[in-house]
Amino acid sequence: MEKNSKIIIVFSVFSIIILLGVLGASLYSLSDNIRMDIYLDGENATVKLLAIPFGKDMESMENEIITYSIKEMNNVNSDISSLKFGIMEIARKYGFNDINLHISSQFGEDKLPMRVIVDGISMFPTLLDGEEVIIEKTQNIQVGDIVVAKDPEYKLLIKRVAYISGDKVFLSSDNNDTITIFENGTYYNMIAVEKWTDMSNIVGVARVWSSMN
Repeated sequence: MEKNSKIIIVFSVFSIIILLGVLGASLYSLSDNIRMDIYLDGENATVKLLAIPFGKDMESMENEIITYSIKEMNNVNSDISSLKFGIMEIARKYGFNDINLHISSQFGEDKLPMRVIVDGISMFPTLLDGEEVIIEKTQNIQVGDIVVAKDPEYKLLIKRVAYISGDKVFLSSDNNDTITIFENGTYYNMIAVEKWTDMSNIVGVARVWSSMN
């Protein structure tokens, strides 16, 4: 009877060890999966993670994703594809390989916003000097849109699309008045910048600004 009891105890311990091993293997396998929901508004990033944090530093990963997302959101050369690639690389670094990533903004799923500040009065009265504008990063534009474009001389321009000819875009100003300014002891006449640019220079379309009707 005592011998049978020892056998039962040994068998029970062995079964528990096997069960724990199976459970650990299952948790390890499931911990490879993660769902990431990221919301961007042009200034901030909100991250929601759904995963089994088995041996994972979730807090550090979340902070790294937030920092990266905000930086890339305001990078004129980034787009939704490059942003997703970078976020998935971060997740892989933390041990996740089965990644379900969703990015959204006030403009919808896979729509990347960016915040810009108007400098000057060439778009007056539509846009005011110092006004904050949220653009949607896209090159899907049409005549009449207000767009932000990269420019070798001015870095960034915010202008209205006047014409589109193939891959060329003519950018115009809403305010074409000659402006006289006093700088370094001298008066200067300034005329609003209007010019052709390549479609590849278009960063995005203005969607939200405070002086909208």
